[in-house]
Amino acid sequence: MAGERVIKVLAAIDGSPISETVLKHSGRYAQLSGCDLTLIHVLEDIIPYKTLPDTPLYRERKQEGEKILEQAKNNLAEYGVTCKTILAAGPVAEEIVRIAEEKQVDYIFMGHRGHRGFKRMLLGSVADDVSKYAHCAVTIIR
Repeated sequence: MAGERVIKVLAAIDGSPISETVLKHSGRYAQLSGCDLTLIHVLEDIIPYKTLPDTPLYRERKQEGEKILEQAKNNLAEYGVTCKTILAAGPVAEEIVRIAEEKQVDYIFMGHRGHRGFKRMLLGSVADDVSKYAHCAVTIIR
């Protein structure tokens, strides 16, 4: 219908096995709804809050992040789904929430567990923080 706003969806991926499921669900949602889908990958701070963008380790992680996003975008394209991509850096939950607000996202898809492993158990769940602080609906994929 004319004048209706397109739903904006943000799907957070990190290259973990659960990211494949997040991609599948968000891609299917995009197929069915015609939403505006954006994939986000966040480069977690190597030294919390002090990552220097001109270090070899940062450049390597940035390339890995770009590869994750490109592969995901290509996977979706095989099913006729187009998307945008965002590579961000910083505290993961904060960046997802910030980008969601900045882009006026209506809906976030993300996994309940990613690459953070034991560290995540000690410091708290990214998914918990996003669901607590996001201004929009959040679907956490298991």
